[in-house]
Amino acid sequence: MNSLSLPRSLMQGLSEDEVRTRRAHDQGNNVGLPTSRSYAQILRENLVTLIHIILFALSAALFLLGRPLDAISTVGIISFNIVVSLIQEIRAKRALDRIALLSRPRATVIRDGKEQSIDPADLVVGDLLVAQPGDQIVVDGPLVDTRGIDVDESLLTGESDLVRKSNGDTVYSGSFCVNGRAQYEAVRVGAQSMAYQLTAGACAFCRVLTPWQSGLNQAQHMANPCSGAWPILSSRPL
Repeated sequence: MNSLSLPRSLMQGLSEDEVRTRRAHDQGNNVGLPTSRSYAQILRENLVTLIHIILFALSAALFLLGRPLDAISTVGIISFNIVVSLIQEIRAKRALDRIALLSRPRATVIRDGKEQSIDPADLVVGDLLVAQPGDQIVVDGPLVDTRGIDVDESLLTGESDLVRKSNGDTVYSGSFCVNGRAQYEAVRVGAQSMAYQLTAGACAFCRVLTPWQSGLNQAQHMANPCSGAWPILSSRPL
């Protein structure tokens, strides 16, 4: 298919009025990635644990029994453990929040029949984009005007071999155009795009309990099936 066989409306791209209308209907590409956890959650989950509650209670008992040095030593050990855990988890959170498949380059889009260089966040569903060698694909959609391009999808699939794309084939955000020139239509933008879903999945926090914690939770459920507090308090690693 060549450009002469495309509908004139598609060759011209969207008009500014159409762009504003689609953006007003939440069809834009401006969407933020969810962070793994908030700092408040990290602080709360490191403070409120079963072992910490027990040790704080023992420290209070030691202080009441007239053994303040033992109480202070116990509190110091707990505090050191909390500080180390907080530092490790905050570093991990920042590393997760920095994960991104898209480098957020400028995107070349056709609007009102003219090529424009815009921020990818300003794209909307139905935009007609241009991909040239070295360009990153910033949204998902089918190729509509090309003799074929070679695409590097290694960030998405881990495969280093180039993938040949022809008219009608879908290109995915996070991949790169290596050879050829093409136009593609923005169909899946924002949270629906491949790059967003992969990045959001990588940033998601998933708690994995140790075998000791799993066994402790099972024992608690067997002893008191109605109790749900222990698993919550014991979900932090010691």
